[in-house]
Amino acid sequence: MKTKSPVWLLLLFTLVLPVSPARAEESPKIVSLGDNTYSITVSATNKFTRNTKKLQAQAIDAATQFCTKEGKQFKLVSVNESKSMYLVGDMAATKITFKALGAGDPELAAAPAETAKPAVKPTPAATPTDALYDELMKLEDLRKKGVLTDEEFTVQKKKVLERSK
Repeated sequence: MKTKSPVWLLLLFTLVLPVSPARAEESPKIVSLGDNTYSITVSATNKFTRNTKKLQAQAIDAATQFCTKEGKQFKLVSVNESKSMYLVGDMAATKITFKALGAGDPELAAAPAETAKPAVKPTPAATPTDALYDELMKLEDLRKKGVLTDEEFTVQKKKVLERSK
């Protein structure tokens, strides 16, 4: 009896492996932007890395080490993150811009720039209307299953509506 190899295995070898070779980990380069401002970009080592927080931590660590060698203090200016699209496009990367400041520099005492915070979209909180709807649907489901009688359903529904006011 002849056994066939799975088609997905063939696809893995023909599509994925040639497209996403692992790179040798290299030390990120620090680029001077003038006025004690620098940037550093840390890229993923393969197409399957999407955790830019780890890349950001590596960039900040390298920048902090650079500042320490220079006898200065690290101040984060901005963070730019790009995530990998797995098989197409560039690998995930994080670019930070930072300043290397002397110990008495007044800029160290200043509040961090708004751009220093990575753009994070807040997750929308459930609105009271959504919660009310969900609770009423649960009661309706219990009534349909016979767990609640029509009278019990009406009483519970009134309680839910009263709490929502």
